[in-house]
Amino acid sequence: MKRILQVFIVLIPLLVSFSTTDPTLHIRFLVLSIFVALSLLLFLINNKKICKAVLFHPLAIAFLILIVGYLVSTFYHGFGSESIYILSKMLLLYLFMIISTHLVLEYGFKEFIKSFVLFSFLASSIYIFQFFLYFERINLIENPLQRNIAFDNISGTMGHKNLLSSILFLTLPFVIYLIRVGKKLWRLLSIVLLACMLLIILQTQTRAVFVALGLFVITIAIVYKSQIKLKQLSLLLGSVIVGLSLFFTILKYTDRYDALVHEMHTALDYKNSLRYKLYKSSFYLISKNPLLGVGPGNWRLTIPKYGLYFDSFGTNYAQRPHNDFLWVFAEGGLIPGISFILIFLILLRDSYYLHKNNKKSSLFYSLLFATFIGFSFISLVDFPLERFSHNIIFFFLAAIIIAGKLKHTGYKKELLPKWLNFSFLGVVFFVIYVAVVRYQGEVYATNAINFQAKQDWSSVVGNIDKAYNKTYYELENTSTPLLWYRGVAYFNQQRSNLALKDFKEAYKVHPYHEHVLNNLASSYEMTGNHLKAKQFYLEALRVNPTFKEVRINLAAILYNEKNYIQALDIILNSLVLPFQKRKETNDNYDLYLKTIFKGWANSVSDLSSEKQKMILNDMLNRFEENPQQAEKIMRKAIQRRTTFNLDYLSILENMFSKINLQIDKIKNNKDWYHDIKIKSLKNNISIEDQLFEDALFLWH
Repeated sequence: MKRILQVFIVLIPLLVSFSTTDPTLHIRFLVLSIFVALSLLLFLINNKKICKAVLFHPLAIAFLILIVGYLVSTFYHGFGSESIYILSKMLLLYLFMIISTHLVLEYGFKEFIKSFVLFSFLASSIYIFQFFLYFERINLIENPLQRNIAFDNISGTMGHKNLLSSILFLTLPFVIYLIRVGKKLWRLLSIVLLACMLLIILQTQTRAVFVALGLFVITIAIVYKSQIKLKQLSLLLGSVIVGLSLFFTILKYTDRYDALVHEMHTALDYKNSLRYKLYKSSFYLISKNPLLGVGPGNWRLTIPKYGLYFDSFGTNYAQRPHNDFLWVFAEGGLIPGISFILIFLILLRDSYYLHKNNKKSSLFYSLLFATFIGFSFISLVDFPLERFSHNIIFFFLAAIIIAGKLKHTGYKKELLPKWLNFSFLGVVFFVIYVAVVRYQGEVYATNAINFQAKQDWSSVVGNIDKAYNKTYYELENTSTPLLWYRGVAYFNQQRSNLALKDFKEAYKVHPYHEHVLNNLASSYEMTGNHLKAKQFYLEALRVNPTFKEVRINLAAILYNEKNYIQALDIILNSLVLPFQKRKETNDNYDLYLKTIFKGWANSVSDLSSEKQKMILNDMLNRFEENPQQAEKIMRKAIQRRTTFNLDYLSILENMFSKINLQIDKIKNNKDWYHDIKIKSLKNNISIEDQLFEDALFLWH
């Protein structure tokens, strides 16, 4: 069993699937479940039983309470595919920790140190290989932003650069300890590996790991403050200086200094960051569901209800709150949230205790203590709890602490009944089934997404039929219901009734998904149910008030009902890309706006004064000849209308009067008019258009 665990740990970085959208999540879930099942089978074959003391260690109890809390929350909110997945995952990690603890008790933690060093070596080597493989190609990218994104996309086999950095941080205690106690070859390998790991962390520019590293170094310095000599301090400072020099050399060589500055500005201007919106919405969600949360796996399904996607384009969807503590509180409620915090506190307490009282391995336990402090911060601002590779290392470290504490304080070797092994094995066989279903589903769902991009609708339907499992796999990785994809395919095949049926089912799975709501409303509109269509368009706007597609569709209904003013109100509050980008992508927003404006203008023309008619004709001409400027005018008009509740005609009349006065003022100022001429040449537009642009800008 020892050898199997050692090999399993080493091979984790190689567990990758190129058939799924997430290359690691589902394949590592499946392989971990098989490993745990195999371990339990070997327990039974070798007639081994689970030690009662392991299950009754405070950390194991805290973890079990977390799982029970999740289970209670699931019973309350209902079992769904995501809640079953999260419960399966937590049970699997709990059993992995129990098995690992028994192996550490039997063989000692030192037997596994080299496995984790090799794990880190593989993870680092794959990243370095990718970096040099793509370096020249990336460096040829002229746009600094695109070049930086290309560098950030290099992540080894961890799925994301931040996840790579954080998992390398988790393996630090093994690498550093082997430098101290390993034989010559292993010591040399560990020194080189440590340097590579630190350079990778610097290159990926993961702020959370920067802070974690700082906490790690400070913790070690405090723990050993009485033993640090001037020579060692000088060596440490020298290493820091060399490290920073290498860091800035890499930044200069890869031209990523501006990217780092931008990252720092983003961190300082946190209130305008997506991370701040995530936390704010998550706190709001927790405040509304404090006791039992929203159910395991349901954060991503319910968070749209709490304002996360306000003022967004409706293209990106968060899968977690980028804070594991908030995540557990949000999904499990108060008891699991407290239990999760207790897991970290118990690890800190026991690792420090072992550092103080186990002289033989004091260094290693102090390294674990510093690692837990740093990793607590990473968990506070990132999502390692989602990742199986991180959880395998983290809960193995927890197993080392449990085993170390039991050995040091002494424990009764009281064994639990053999039937418990059989019970655990039954649970794991069920988890394997869930993992197989989800992995296969993910493969077919990925195929469907690829076929959707090619507009091969028959293949989309076929692959979703194979992927979908009502009990175990209903959502793909972006929280989009699988039946939404099939509904879109049916919709494009003109099979309206089947599309409507799938959109209804998708709505049951994710009632706050703006695209599901939008397509469900459109299906109702296609079948002539205008009231239902309006109902679901308005529901979508409660999730994302500025979502353009929904606003265009709702405005079209209002236009057909000749409710032109409300149609203008709706469409003008859309969040849109700049005009040039809309033009490049053949966006239909400007066409709809022009059509609605024309309908409104015709409806009010007969009751308008001559001056107002001239303004309306002027606007109609602008929509034809200069739609960008016409849209700007209407954007300013809706701002005025929202603030003062005025009608569009009086706003436009006031606006044009003020603009004409401003134009006369500019023309009478020679220097100002000269600047306008230069600006018009620079922008390649007529002087009249530039005059109007500047006057429009100054209007308020």
